[in-house]
This record gives sequence, structure tokens and C-alpha cells, in this order.
Amino acid sequence: MLTFSCKGAGISTWRSSRGVTLIEALISLALGVIVTGAMVTLMGNSMGSATRIIEMSQLTDELRNTMHLITRDIRRANYSPLSHLCYGNSDCGTDGTITNHGDIVINGNCVTFNLDRAWQDDGVSTNNNAGGFRLMDDGGVGVIEMWLGDDSPNCGAGLDPDDDWVPVTDPGFVDITNFAILDDDSVSTTVSEEGGGSFTQRIRQINIEIQGQLTIDNDINRTLVDEIRVRNDHFFH
Repeated sequence: MLTFSCKGAGISTWRSSRGVTLIEALISLALGVIVTGAMVTLMGNSMGSATRIIEMSQLTDELRNTMHLITRDIRRANYSPLSHLCYGNSDCGTDGTITNHGDIVINGNCVTFNLDRAWQDDGVSTNNNAGGFRLMDDGGVGVIEMWLGDDSPNCGAGLDPDDDWVPVTDPGFVDITNFAILDDDSVSTTVSEEGGGSFTQRIRQINIEIQGQLTIDNDINRTLVDEIRVRNDHFFH
């Protein structure tokens, strides 16, 4: 009669179904922590990069909108709806035919000019509003302001909520670190008249640079540069 012993089989079965050791559990736990930490770091970096991209886009939009306001007005500097009356009349700026506007004046971080925003065809000087932009310090933050008054703007006036200077950049969001206006590329030509007099035509080229950074993060910054040709040439005797 044959008999079978299950002792060896029982030992073999017990060995194959035993649990993990403490060292194996610690190694698995350490690997899990490392993988989880790497995933958290990767997600954090991705979210940080996305936030920086959004902030950079917002900063770019803020500076572009400001540049658009400045270039739009300066391109129209010395505009008069009666300028067509100067054809065939070189004395139109002095005989009362039209108002003789002043030239664009650059004073450091401030630019001023005359501009007929009212579009009134009467040539009256009171309708020809002044225009201007300047860089001011607001508690250590640079702010670009725009002149909306009728009289000649005062570049040296302080920050005053009742003044005709109004901010066009938000100091709570962007810090303007530089606002440069240059007209080094402008040229002037003198033309002689038949009666012996002469007048000068100035063709103006204005270069503008705006540098800004986020108020809450100076590492996020941007610089915009634009070069504009003033549409209304300046005539003066």
C-alpha cells in the first residue's frame, strides 16, 4: 500500500504564500513617496509656468494698450480740421485762417503737444485741446499719466486726483520703470517764399520706449518699442 506525505508540500505552500518583510515594505513606501513627490513637484512647476504665462500676457496687454493711446495721440499732434485752408496760403498760421499749433515738446519723461480732439471746424484756439503723457512716481511705483485738460499741461505738477493728469496704467498691477520719448530722427527743411520770406517744415519721427514689470513680481517684465511718423508736419516761420 502506497502512502503520501504532505509535509513537504505543506512547507512549500507556506513558503510561497508568506507576506512581505519589513525591509521590503519600507523600500516600497520610500519609492512611493519619491514618485508622489516628483509628481507634485511637476504639477507645481506646470501650474507656476502657466501662472507666469498668464501674468506675462496681462502685462503685455497693459503695456500695449498704453502704447496705443500714446502713439494714437502723437500721430495726430497739431491736427487741425482747417489745415486744407493752408493750400496756396503760406501765412495761414499767422493771418488767423487757422490756429497755429505748437510743436511737440519733449521734457525728459514728459511729452506735450496740441491736439484738436473736438474736431470743430472753426479754428478757435480754445477748441484745440492740449495733449501730453508723462511718467510719475506713485509711492515708489512708476505710473504713466495722460493730460485731458484744455490748457498747456504742466509736466512738473504733482499727483493730484483733481488735476487734469489721469493715470493710464494701474500702479497696483504694473510698475513702469522707464518711459523714453526721442525725436532724434526728426528733420527740418527751410522753404523760401516768393515775397522774400521763408518758413520751415519739420518732419517728425518719434521713438517711444516703455519698460514695465509686475508690481508683485519684478522678475516678470517687458519692454515695448515703437517708432511713429507724425502725420501732421509742423510749419513755422
